[in-house]
Amino acid sequence: MEKENSKKQPKLQVMISTYGKEGLQRVAAASHPRLEGVEYLVSFQNPDSEEAALPEKLNREDFILITTQTKGLSINRNIALSQATADLLLIGDDDADYTEEGLKTVIDSFRDNPECDIISFRYDSVSTRKFYPKVSVSLSHPPKGYFISSIEIAMRRDSVQGKIWFNENFGIGAKFPSGEEDVFMRDCLNRGLNGIFIPKTIVRHDGTTTSGRNYMLPSRPQTKGAIFLHLHPRQWPLRMIAHAIREIPLWRKGNAPSPFSYCFNWLKGALNAKKTHVFPTPDYSLKYLSNDRIG
Repeated sequence: MEKENSKKQPKLQVMISTYGKEGLQRVAAASHPRLEGVEYLVSFQNPDSEEAALPEKLNREDFILITTQTKGLSINRNIALSQATADLLLIGDDDADYTEEGLKTVIDSFRDNPECDIISFRYDSVSTRKFYPKVSVSLSHPPKGYFISSIEIAMRRDSVQGKIWFNENFGIGAKFPSGEEDVFMRDCLNRGLNGIFIPKTIVRHDGTTTSGRNYMLPSRPQTKGAIFLHLHPRQWPLRMIAHAIREIPLWRKGNAPSPFSYCFNWLKGALNAKKTHVFPTPDYSLKYLSNDRIG
């Protein structure tokens, strides 16, 4: 079931990917302010006859629902990306809280930086602490210690849609259950897109991140191995060792796997990614853009 877009073309669409009835309930519980020019595009996986409609709280003109019988976060994000119509797109999460100020910041930042295809921002959280540069920096040369979270990424639709997709080997439900935003950003930069980080907060997210939930699992270093093979094809072995050494204090406290286990699984992930040819990102245009609607 889908809702038609409002007659006036939106300036910004927040692409929210979710799964199952519980996912829609998380969307309904989060904050989504009404703001002229902003729509919330919800790509909803695994609906059934009783779940396909938005909760009453979200039965609004600024919400659009796409239903799909698929699984996997990156697949879901690609569906939302293929169906988006606004000039500007913001990657969302089903339990992220948005504010008018934050959404306006996204729109104003692209207006003030017409040369930028992608802009990353900050998010607030009581459960996660991140390092952010104090000034704007190029995403092509980020400072050490800075990494991008998916809900911080906004982009011009024309720069990405039909050209760059999320690699469906990464993200929840995939072979490598995280890191889809890292691979996506690298693919964008490799295609020559211009991106910057702006030290402004646009959203709040107090839930546990995927990497946090997977911290002690072998899948975390395996995913890192696959990602770093793509990000640093020549330097990844040295970076593997450096990361393992950095985690020794956490290992001694029982909060991280042993350095041997860490390197073993990192190497396993890198070799698996190379063997199964998960890079470069496939062209999903025929898969998604050939359909007028998903559902």
